Amino acid sequence: MANVIATLLTSPKTINVAPTKGPNRHSYNELQALQATNDPTLAAPYLAADAVETVAANGGSSGNFTLTFTLPKYSIAVTTANIVFDAAEAAIQTIIDTAMAGQVGVATYSAGDIDAGACVDTSAATCAITANGTSVAKTHMVVTTTNVDLDVAAPTVTTTTIGTGNRPAEAVLQLYDAIKLSGSLPAAQGTTPAAGDYVVGDNPLSLSPALQKTLVNEITAKEDKTIGDAIRAIKDCVG
Repeated sequence: MANVIATLLTSPKTINVAPTKGPNRHSYNELQALQATNDPTLAAPYLAADAVETVAANGGSSGNFTLTFTLPKYSIAVTTANIVFDAAEAAIQTIIDTAMAGQVGVATYSAGDIDAGACVDTSAATCAITANGTSVAKTHMVVTTTNVDLDVAAPTVTTTTIGTGNRPAEAVLQLYDAIKLSGSLPAAQGTTPAAGDYVVGDNPLSLSPALQKTLVNEITAKEDKTIGDAIRAIKDCVG
């Protein structure tokens, strides 16, 4: 598995080569020193992953429900046509693809990009929906349900895997305790962090202000601008 700093320095990022001069030179050297001491494995929630949302079995015997797909990257929320209580994969897939077709924000969407292949019978079994096609891979997706006329409550949805791209710069700041998370997970890419989601850490390894600024700039430019701006706002040292 890849390591955090190794990923940061070798990926096509803004600091992927050793500068010979300028402020990034010192940051690069500092990262190399950290890497030599301790380079944690890049892992969830900072490791790229496709979103998986799992719809619970509804337990019904009649009626319909709908699914709404919220994709913050594209600033859209798309609601499907009615889905019968005991729908199977083929029917669900067609309904999802029809709802997504022609969405301006996801012009590159192809049938099956949001995949309902793990669905068998929505009345009796869970239905895992994965955003793994080219247009939506490694992006945050939230699925919600609405009861149209089911004879039971609308099925619940559980987030199995949060969709995200690689976030090594944010991982460095958090893993080395330059920032802390108020909860167990960082803000999802494409969303606006709430006040207090990120707070200043103890910085026990004394990451320099220059390195922290470089990492925040990296987050803003390459990982998620809104999250980078939120972290910048709590770090006096990064301006």
